[in-house]
This record gives sequence, C-alpha cells and structure tokens, in this order.
Amino acid sequence: MKIIQVVPKPTIDSNLKTLLKNKERELRGRPTAFHREREGKWKHVKHPGWITWDTTRGGLLVAEVHTKKGCSDWQLLQAFVGYLDRHLGENIESVTVYYR
Repeated sequence: MKIIQVVPKPTIDSNLKTLLKNKERELRGRPTAFHREREGKWKHVKHPGWITWDTTRGGLLVAEVHTKKGCSDWQLLQAFVGYLDRHLGENIESVTVYYR
C-alpha cells in the first residue's frame, strides 16, 4: 500500500476534499479515469484496485492506494497523482508518497 499526502496552497478558499468532490461530480457521466464507488472511495476504470481518501486537520488530503496482491500498484498511483495534477494542480503545494 502507498499513502499519498497532498498539501494545499495556503491561498485557496476551499479545502481539497471539496474541490476533489466537485470535480468528480462535474466529470461524472463523461469518460474519465476514476469513478466513485462511495464517499471517499474511487476505482480506476482500467487498473485493478481502489483509492480511499479523506482530509485531515490543517486541510491535508490523505489517500491510500490499495491494489490486489501481485498487481502493479504503480499504475494506479500514477493515474491518481496525474488526476490530481490535471484537475487540482493550481491548488496543490506539494505531494508526498509514503511506501508501506
């Protein structure tokens, strides 16, 4: 499992969780890489596994990348970081990946 910590820029008005949920709602129904499984849990359309995410105190977004045993979790990690960069990049200060 890999854990992603996303630090928002101090200048944004909203928190990253709200921005991420709004973007998912905006893209829902169109071709997109991720689909919502439930609140805070997304699945990728092509790569096996899922992402769970939520915010913490201070507005940090923390996501866990879960894959089935023997699968290439780097693909799911790359897809999620790419999604964050494309859709929320201007609101992100930094992204850190922890290997567990």
